[in-house]
Amino acid sequence: ANATTLAALALDGPGAGFAVWVSRFVLTQIFAGTFFGPAFFVGGAGGLLAWASMVLFSRSRRFGPAGVSAAGAVAHHVGQLAAAAAVTATPGVLLLLPPLLLLGPLVGVLTGILVGLLLRRLRTAGALEAPLPMVAGASGSLAAGERRPLLLRPADLVFSGGVVALALLLVVGRTWGPDAGRAPAQAVVTVAGNTWRTLDLTQDGVYPVEPTGGHLVVEVAGGAVRVREADCPDQVCVLTGWISLPGDMIVCVPYRVVVQVTGTSGGGPDAILR
Repeated sequence: ANATTLAALALDGPGAGFAVWVSRFVLTQIFAGTFFGPAFFVGGAGGLLAWASMVLFSRSRRFGPAGVSAAGAVAHHVGQLAAAAAVTATPGVLLLLPPLLLLGPLVGVLTGILVGLLLRRLRTAGALEAPLPMVAGASGSLAAGERRPLLLRPADLVFSGGVVALALLLVVGRTWGPDAGRAPAQAVVTVAGNTWRTLDLTQDGVYPVEPTGGHLVVEVAGGAVRVREADCPDQVCVLTGWISLPGDMIVCVPYRVVVQVTGTSGGGPDAILR
């Protein structure tokens, strides 16, 4: 979906990119029934920060569509998780950022390459009437012997690779950190930042959770925990499936529920249901 925002940004500037993003986002929220709900603010924070980042990166001729798109993907994850941490009143949600940053830049680069192909076709056909920073800086059709604009520039690779390398360091640090060898003894369920219940992962069980305006069922079996069912509109918490490693969590933004697995027999909330 970010391809439409990036294409509009490249073709007609920041205002066009913003208009396309706002239209798509508002319509999606209306049809999903989440307008002005918690998911609205989480998605809005991610999308707005992504648009601002793409505008900033697009002003440098060092970056092509791939790099601009990767910057938007990274900013989107940061904005969403920051807003989710605020909405659920659980700062631990930010621990989900490193795994997301492993995939975000790669997907962003692929999206940018697709947009770059579109812009290249438009330029080759002579459909571009003004210079575009993301398309080699020239306007109009390609002149005889003129090289086609690069779809992937060195700066795109440096930025994306740097983010992935940082995410890998953070993930490895968590894997080999002080809690790495501890067996996941419990999962903590929090609602709106308050601990609702601490679940023993060695004891199978089913636990209904009744947040304001909603209903979830948390299940523990075989040393793992999941949200078995929920009546939230996006079903992200259910689709996350089983989690069992210390630090793993499920976040349910609409109902402000978080479930997190901990590696010790004591401690505070280590999980969130979304």
